[in-house]
Amino acid sequence: MKAGKTHGYVLTFRCINCGRHEVFADYATDEVEPEDRIRGRIYEVTCYSCGWSGEACGQSAIRISRTDLRPRGARWQSSGS
Repeated sequence: MKAGKTHGYVLTFRCINCGRHEVFADYATDEVEPEDRIRGRIYEVTCYSCGWSGEACGQSAIRISRTDLRPRGARWQSSGS
């Protein structure tokens, strides 16, 4: 594994303000996590469409994708973004 890179999950949510599916949360982990553990967390999120920000429960995620993540400041970001 390369330095500064880890694995994790990207969760996609529907924005409660504009309704678009452009709200994302990153969860960094090097191990495979059970889905119920990922869905059981609260995530700080921001909508990339309208700018709404707040908290989202993993239970309301419409998609969970496992991916490689790379650090970006204090947050993690999908390597595909």
